Amino acid sequence: MAQLVRRQQLRVRVAYHGFALQESDDASLAVPYPDETEFGTYLNAFPGRLDFYSAGHTHTAAVVVEVWDGLPRFSG
Repeated sequence: MAQLVRRQQLRVRVAYHGFALQESDDASLAVPYPDETEFGTYLNAFPGRLDFYSAGHTHTAAVVVEVWDGLPRFSG
């Protein structure tokens, strides 16, 4: 069963309805933020980048990021 490696709480500035989590070395990203993001879609996934959409235009959001050592295990 996968184990939690790290959990971090962040306060993220949302501007123009969105924010992104991406690799720290953005030179290796195929598409820089916010290029190709779909407005109104809650989650857009790209290699090395996740874009999030918010109904609020400009605000600060509370975000919790978790790193696990394996894939989730679903039951049911």
